[in-house]
Amino acid sequence: MSEARTIALGEHAQAVFGPLHRHVAQIQEAFRDPNAPRGAPAYRLTLDAQGDKLIIKSGAGATAADFARAQRIVDALVDQVRRKGRVREGEVLAAISFSEGSGEGVSAPMQLPQLGGLTLRTPRQVHYVEALRDENIDLIFGVGPAGTGKTFLAVAAAVEALKQERVDRIIVTRPAVEAGEKLGYLPGDLAEKVDPYLQPIWDAFRSQMSENDLKARRERNIIEVAPLAFMRGRTLSNAFVIADEAQNATILQMKMVLTRLGEGSRMVVTGDPSQIDLVRPDQSGLAHAISILENVPGVEVIRFATQDVVRHRLVAHIVEAYHRDEGARGGS
Repeated sequence: MSEARTIALGEHAQAVFGPLHRHVAQIQEAFRDPNAPRGAPAYRLTLDAQGDKLIIKSGAGATAADFARAQRIVDALVDQVRRKGRVREGEVLAAISFSEGSGEGVSAPMQLPQLGGLTLRTPRQVHYVEALRDENIDLIFGVGPAGTGKTFLAVAAAVEALKQERVDRIIVTRPAVEAGEKLGYLPGDLAEKVDPYLQPIWDAFRSQMSENDLKARRERNIIEVAPLAFMRGRTLSNAFVIADEAQNATILQMKMVLTRLGEGSRMVVTGDPSQIDLVRPDQSGLAHAISILENVPGVEVIRFATQDVVRHRLVAHIVEAYHRDEGARGGS
């Protein structure tokens, strides 16, 4: 027998429903039955927005746990509207992701985890942020596909640590390796040549502080972004260090930057092993460093997957398609 339940949302309804009820469709998609026979209803639950109410109807195979999960998703989105005044697509996907495995007996409201105003979207991102905040872990590797939030979250955690005065400064470094372009033909010194490649870093900082605050801290060297070559010979004390795009550091460069850590400092190393731009990919220091350091006390390795991609939902499918193609080429 089919069952229907009604959730009254009042003034929060339109924000929860989303434009053209897009959020409702995303929630319903979480209850798609992949084993449904052709021609049979595809969803265990169907959702229908009517006025300021959400009507949830059971389909084949629906359980009480499905209804409880749907309620938790909606409650989390209502809480998001109360706190932020809006709901974005990523927050809907986060609510769906974190609601998995919750049963009928779970009554506490589900709050979406945050870092620096950013809503975390997957359990692996939560694990990553927990490691970034854990001062018993001094070296964190965040590796995986583009779009999983590795660098953005590392910057947000660094800014949080700086504002809480747990570190005195933030240092972000990247190898000066061009992705299919020739840096030598660009005007200026090395810092000026690589500045365009550091733009994603500055964008991440701007999401966490005002332009004036960023400029002031940059001028006082409290926040420093520089090519990896500028790290040689330095000792980085009381700093939150982010070594970004580490797949393009050689084994010797990786050893050099890892040994820059001074007293009171922590380091995050991020990279995507599938995007190596070195002339000899086998000389990439990222995989080598993880292989010899993963079991060292105080070191944590977080491996992201395509399921953690938080850019446009098509990006995860693009990443998977390229991986399949690379696998087919390698096997031919």
